[in-house]
Amino acid sequence: MRNDEGLYNDKLVALIPCYDDKLGNATKLIYEEKEILVGKTVKTVIKNLCMHYQFDLKASNNYYSEILTSKSAIPIPISTALIYVQLKVREPIGKDDGAMGYFKLNYVDKIYSTNGDTYIRLKNKTEFKLLCSLNTAIKQLKNGELVEKLHKEVEKDKIKEALVYYQNEDSPAMKSDIARLFMKIDDILERIK
Repeated sequence: MRNDEGLYNDKLVALIPCYDDKLGNATKLIYEEKEILVGKTVKTVIKNLCMHYQFDLKASNNYYSEILTSKSAIPIPISTALIYVQLKVREPIGKDDGAMGYFKLNYVDKIYSTNGDTYIRLKNKTEFKLLCSLNTAIKQLKNGELVEKLHKEVEKDKIKEALVYYQNEDSPAMKSDIARLFMKIDDILERIK
């Protein structure tokens, strides 16, 4: 078990890249009631989060980038209740520094603009300044909502398929089913002789 295993749960509402004097390029994990600073890049934290939930980020990005006709800032739908949208929160200094923060879609309270600056407010009243326009931020949230809707449809289809399968599997055997089974057994016995 990895030492960061307890960091990933449904109370994680935002992941913010930041620079720290001691940790360097770090990530601030925002939970509903607390914050934790970890000495890992936001890219590594996202990778570990996806691994924790056994979520294929690459496949998801490929699938939703075609639907959204965008190659960047694709929402991350780990589950229908756990979708993260990406919004730019800092200017990177180095080549591998992340600029995007990740925000839990259903925990966003408000996106607004004041004096030309755009902000996001979470339901726990935590606010972050965004380095994108209000229109871009709203577009990213709408993309997240679209992904959520599509993800729910996929989940419904999976449930319907499972119900149909189990309904068919639980039905009693008909005479024709037994006759086919008898013929197959008879055929196998003939081949064995």
